[in-house]
Amino acid sequence: MLSPTVLYSADAEKAVLGCMLAQPNEVIVEVIETLVKEDFFVHAHQEIFAAMRDMDSARQSIDALSLHQWLTDRKLAEAIGSPGILAEIYTGFATHLNVGSYIKIVKEKSLLRCLQRACSTIVQDIAEMPDSVAAVLDRAESEIFHVTNMGMTQSTVPARDEIDKAIKLIENFQNRKGHLQGLSTGFHKLDELTAGWKAGEMIVLAARPGQGKTALALTFARHALDQRYDEATDAWKKPGHAVGMFSLEMTNEQLMLRLLASYGSESLGRIRSGELDDHAMQKLRMVAADMREWPLYLDDSSFLSINQLRGKARRMKDRYGIEMLVIDYLQLLRSESAQAKDNRQNEVAEISRGIKALAKELEIPIIILAQLNRRSEEAGKGRNEPALHNLRESGAIEQDADVVLLLHRPEAEKDEDGNERQVGPVIPYSLIIAKQRNGPTDKLDILFHAPYTRFDDPVRHETRSRA
Repeated sequence: MLSPTVLYSADAEKAVLGCMLAQPNEVIVEVIETLVKEDFFVHAHQEIFAAMRDMDSARQSIDALSLHQWLTDRKLAEAIGSPGILAEIYTGFATHLNVGSYIKIVKEKSLLRCLQRACSTIVQDIAEMPDSVAAVLDRAESEIFHVTNMGMTQSTVPARDEIDKAIKLIENFQNRKGHLQGLSTGFHKLDELTAGWKAGEMIVLAARPGQGKTALALTFARHALDQRYDEATDAWKKPGHAVGMFSLEMTNEQLMLRLLASYGSESLGRIRSGELDDHAMQKLRMVAADMREWPLYLDDSSFLSINQLRGKARRMKDRYGIEMLVIDYLQLLRSESAQAKDNRQNEVAEISRGIKALAKELEIPIIILAQLNRRSEEAGKGRNEPALHNLRESGAIEQDADVVLLLHRPEAEKDEDGNERQVGPVIPYSLIIAKQRNGPTDKLDILFHAPYTRFDDPVRHETRSRA
């Protein structure tokens, strides 16, 4: 086993601190954007770095005398050997031109130490949980991903730096004339109410079985895949955002048939019955050629545990750079923890928390489908709409979600004899924003094109109809 002394470089740490002390105006921003206090191994070096970082934040001038006084006022000087150690660091300073190399050495040694601790944790988990292989694998993968991401994160930054970024963001909003903060939903009013699907959000789309959850999720995915906004050219470009999809109920083949019918405006029934004429087949081939360019990645594994799904999603993000994830659907996932073994509500709560944590970890929006309980159907008979309490099996879903959408088909009109009137190919639906952590709740009308298994925005539908 390697000795712990191999996993740090006191000389590199001194060199970084020497550059900060001798040439603060030239190097301090670069250093504090890359390193954090814990990247330094020697305790005295940690305190000296933190002191200079805080002095810079407070806009105080930095030199050996002012730094020693700062440490003295906070009763740290004697404990770390100041002013002697400051003199040693300053006299050992050569040039700030190589500060990037010194920073790299300190950061890499820090990452190795973190990796060593992660491996120790994994070994301990194996010893303590030999019967929970999935949980151990999930934790191991999470630990390793955490170490991998550490090289790209930074610690606290001065607010003055963020103010300029915020103003620039506002200017971008102005220049983009109201374009979204997140990925477009494909529905004008929903975009207005939510500002799009945003990174780290867990969006729950719920309905009773057979009401069109999968069709609406595919509609969301199709709009994200088809095109994306390019800030540099202030224009929409193809292809769009990379989307991952886990389908625990349908096969990949079934999903692609639905997408072809939806995108090609062709009847799914005619496709399945083999009734397409040459013109329709040629149109679908052209649509398929366009869809081949979509950055869409499918996984139709059945009986996934939440740990298995999280592992697959991490690899999908790492390999393909997905920017949105769709999971169809929550109640088909399972948990392997002992706490969830005999309690379905506890199991669903663990799954819900795991999905929310995954959205934050991967920094992408996750749309997860869920079922409503039968009480929502009973409410529908009285023309009442479903509500949050109709989410099946766990209130934790409501708690963890950033956005909850409830898909509702209003009761069909009946004739004088009490029979339902003939339903046309376009069916009106309601999409209820029952919860939105950072925005308003509301309800909007959407249209379902039954032959194409596609939902559409009434605004776009009306425009196409006039055309």
